[in-house]
Amino acid sequence: MQVRRGNNREGARTLWVLLGLLLIFGVPAFGQAPVPPAPASRPPTATPTTFAGVQLEGRTLFEVAATEGVTAAERAERIERRLQNLVQREAPVRPFGRDDIRRSADGDWQIFLGGELIMEVTPEDAQDVLATPEELALLWGQELAGAVAEARTTRENPLQGIGILIRNSVRDLVVSTVTWLPRLASALILAVIFWLLAKLAAWVVCVVANRTRLDPNLRQLARAVAFYGLWAVGAVAILATFGFETGGIVAALGISGFILGFAFKDILSHFLAGLMLLLGRQFRIGDQIVVKDQEGTVERIELRALHLRTYDNRLVIIPNAEVFNSIITSNTASPYRRREFVVGIGFEDDIGRALQVALEAVRGTPGVMTEPEPDVLVDELAPSTVNLRVRFFMNSLRADYLKVGSECMRRVKEAFDREGISMPTEIFTLVFDNAAEAADEVKGVLAGGPSRRNAHRGGPADEAAGPDPSIQEDPTDRRRAA
Repeated sequence: MQVRRGNNREGARTLWVLLGLLLIFGVPAFGQAPVPPAPASRPPTATPTTFAGVQLEGRTLFEVAATEGVTAAERAERIERRLQNLVQREAPVRPFGRDDIRRSADGDWQIFLGGELIMEVTPEDAQDVLATPEELALLWGQELAGAVAEARTTRENPLQGIGILIRNSVRDLVVSTVTWLPRLASALILAVIFWLLAKLAAWVVCVVANRTRLDPNLRQLARAVAFYGLWAVGAVAILATFGFETGGIVAALGISGFILGFAFKDILSHFLAGLMLLLGRQFRIGDQIVVKDQEGTVERIELRALHLRTYDNRLVIIPNAEVFNSIITSNTASPYRRREFVVGIGFEDDIGRALQVALEAVRGTPGVMTEPEPDVLVDELAPSTVNLRVRFFMNSLRADYLKVGSECMRRVKEAFDREGISMPTEIFTLVFDNAAEAADEVKGVLAGGPSRRNAHRGGPADEAAGPDPSIQEDPTDRRRAA
C-alpha cells in the first residue's frame, strides 16, 4: 500500500509539473488566433486578414479587420483617436440614428457621430461576424454612440461615471460567463469522463497484472502509466474545449520535454534508472540487499529513489541512478544461504572424532537444512591448533542467518566440552638471554613499567632486529614467565 501511494504521489507531481510547463510555454502559442483563408473573390494582392480591438476608456467595443495597405492595429488606432477627440469636444453629440450611416463611393459603409466621420465598415469586417456591412455599420454605430455618451458622462460627473463603470463591468462579466458556460460545462463533462476512463484503465491493468502474476513494482508502474496517461489525454481534450489548438498543445509538449531534458537531467536519470530497475526485476520489495556500504530490506521502489530499511531500523534513501550503477548483493535472491565458522582443536585430539562430533551437533540444530547437507572439513594446521571449518545452509533471511549460526556455534562448543575435545588458545614462547635481567624485566612489567626487551612469537629472539612495536605482551604470559 505504501508503494502505491508513493508512486501515485510521484506520478501526480510529475504530471502537474508537465502541465505547468505546458501552460507556461504553450499559452503564447495557444493565444494566437488562426488566420482565416482569404475569400476566393479577393485579389491576390490583398492583405491577410487580422484583427485588432477598438477601445475607449479601457473598454473594448469590437474588433476591426485589416484592409489592403492598412493593418488592423493602424485602423483601430485611427478610430480610437477620432473617438477621443469627439469625447473631449464641448458641443453636444446628437443621438445616433439610421441616417448616420452612409455608403461611400467604393461601396463601404461609413459611420458618422455628431456629423464627423468615425470609421468605415469593410466587407472583411462583415465577413468575420457573418453579417452584411450595412447591418454591421448600424450595430457598431450604436456601440460607438453609447460608448461616447458614457465617456462624456464619466468626465462630467465622476460619481455617475463610477456607476457606469460598475454597470459595464458587471455586464461584461455576465456576458463572458454566459459565453464560457457551454465550454466550462463541456470541460467538466470531459473531466468526469476521463476520470472514469482512467479509473477503469487502472482497474483493468490491475486485473491483468494479477492474472499474469506480474511483479508488484511493475504492476504499480503499469497502473500509474495507464491512469495518468489517460489523464494527460484528457487534459489535452479539455484545453481544446476552451479553444486551444491541438497542434499548439503538442508543440508546447515538445518544447516542455526539451526544456525538461536539460533542466531536470539528474531527475530524469533517476527516473529512467527506476524504470530499468523495475523492468529488470533484480530485486523486489522485501528482499535483503547490499548497495555500496548500505545493507537492509527493500521497503519501497519509487521512480526516483530506493528506500532501504537497515537492520537497526534506519531508513536509507538511495537515488536510483546510484543503485543502477552500483554492485548489488542480494542476500535473499536464493531461498537458502550458507554460513561457516572456524573452530580450533588441539594437536593431541582425535581429528576424526572431532569432525564427527561437530557434524552431529550442527545437524541437530533447528533451522539447519538437510539438503544441501552440512559438512565439517580440516581447514588449516595452525601453530597451536588444528582448525576445522564448519559449513551449513539455512534460510537466507538475516534473522535466521544470525540465530541459526549462533546456535550452531553454541552446540559445537558444548559437544566438544562433553567429549573432552580441547579448544586451546594460541601459545606464546618468551625466550630470555639473561635470567637475572629477565626477572627484573618481568617485575618491572608487572609493576606497570615499560618493557625494554624484545619478545618474539613462536621462535628465538633476534637482538639485531630491535623491539617490534606490533607485538603486545599478555599479562598471563608475564605471570608465567615470572
